[in-house]
Amino acid sequence: MTDREARTIIARKKKDLGDRLVILGHHYQRDAVIEFADFVGDSLELARAASQEEKAEFIVFCGVYFMAETAAILAPEKQVFIPDRGAGCPLADMAPVDRVSRAWDAVTGVEPSVVPVTYVNSSAALKAFCGARDGAVCTSANAKRVLDWALGRGRKVLFMPDMNLGRNTARSMGIPDEEVVMWDHGLADGGLAGEAIERARIILWKGWCPVHCPEFGVPDVERVRSRYPGIRVMVHPETDPETVKAAGEAGSTSQMLSAIEALPAGGRLAVGTEANMVLRAARKHAGRVEIVPLKEVYCDDMARITLPKLAGTLMKVDSGEGRVELDGDMAGDARRALEAMLRI
Repeated sequence: MTDREARTIIARKKKDLGDRLVILGHHYQRDAVIEFADFVGDSLELARAASQEEKAEFIVFCGVYFMAETAAILAPEKQVFIPDRGAGCPLADMAPVDRVSRAWDAVTGVEPSVVPVTYVNSSAALKAFCGARDGAVCTSANAKRVLDWALGRGRKVLFMPDMNLGRNTARSMGIPDEEVVMWDHGLADGGLAGEAIERARIILWKGWCPVHCPEFGVPDVERVRSRYPGIRVMVHPETDPETVKAAGEAGSTSQMLSAIEALPAGGRLAVGTEANMVLRAARKHAGRVEIVPLKEVYCDDMARITLPKLAGTLMKVDSGEGRVELDGDMAGDARRALEAMLRI
């Protein structure tokens, strides 16, 4: 199927299904896919928006698999689909629940008062693990608030799966580096002695987003400042702490877009995140401000969503083929962790 043929099919199916269909497009998708999205946003924002569409029966999530899972958790009465089930997330895959369970047993064996917190960029199974243990989910925008809540409930926090978001958030909270340790699931006992666990307030899981780390580094910040003297630089908090320090600012996708909107006329901002989003924002605001990618980095998994795959999915929604479905107990525990975050 060609892109031209796919466009015709997508347009027809959208017209035929009307309010029964909602297409969600993540910020990291290419323009061709975003063109057909009913809502554009980050993963949790999109899942919540879809859950609130009362007439919608079918949700097609143009993103990666954990995002479609989250939509299925928050909208259990709707049918959720993703155009390519192979569109995964390397970060989410770095925290399989069997390994997390072993870490949990080891950490709680030293100190029983531990609250698990998972970044929303994680599997439904990991969200359910946290929900079953009275933990919560966080986003990059509210990680500080959720960690503060967790530390008010327990002596320690097991934070998964993004080590950079965890450390950057801990630093923003004034937690000393010596009270933040990392569990390396590739090493025996996580590479941590009991004394290290005892002194820690936050135990990080060794995981990272390959779009943001190590793709963005201090040399990239130095290079853009050399080319654009006086430019403001903002990176995603999934970037390593030294790069965040060099940039001087870190923010979630929504915070980056808000910063762009708030720029005074003639302002310049270099943005360190997935390039589709940055370049789209640059075009939208061209002539008013100058938005520069810190470096052009693209998410390979997001790129798996194409117009022919979207068209193929829309042709099958009535049959339910390819629907994203979760075990009931898992979905319930995962929803509990998400709802805990929403209450904070």
